[in-house]
Amino acid sequence: MANYKYKILISFFVFILFWTFHPSFANENIPKSDIKNYDEIYTELQEADFEYIFGIDPNQADEYTKYMRSPYPLFRSGVNLIFKSKIIPPGYYLLTPREKNGKTYVLFKENGKVSYTIPVYKEDIVLEDFYEDKIPKPKLTKAQEIRKKTVDFIGKKFGKSTQRTPLPNAYIEFNDAGIYWDMVLYYGNKKYYLLFKKD
Repeated sequence: MANYKYKILISFFVFILFWTFHPSFANENIPKSDIKNYDEIYTELQEADFEYIFGIDPNQADEYTKYMRSPYPLFRSGVNLIFKSKIIPPGYYLLTPREKNGKTYVLFKENGKVSYTIPVYKEDIVLEDFYEDKIPKPKLTKAQEIRKKTVDFIGKKFGKSTQRTPLPNAYIEFNDAGIYWDMVLYYGNKKYYLLFKKD
């Protein structure tokens, strides 16, 4: 009789276990890791087949009248960046994405002149809340807050004539990828992928 009660009790626990257990199954829609074939990407990329006369970016003058200062991020490189026959030495560069002949390039500028033109191997859209997560907003003092509100009001009221157009958000990721440096430039609502070889 006791054996019979134990069998019922065990059956009851097994039934409860299966009832509350939620099985997981593999799904083809699960995102896969983003493994890139860097050798293939690097081989397929071609150097720019054009140069800027005297290193002058023709669109730069328009942008500097639209914004109060350079709208492009400043990138500090501490290593040599090698792309095919070009070697970008350590230094400070303004990064400027540009489209030319149906392709996208990032211009590396020094003192307002284009020093290097590097092709982009991929473009993508920046997620909506990316900048809010990556770039913390500084806590303003009362005086700074009043100044900011005043400047924003003037910018909205008088537009381009006061050069108060808000600067696009920007962010740079620089990743170690074996014998390569994988660089991602986030600018406005787009991100640009560049690939360099290490020394």
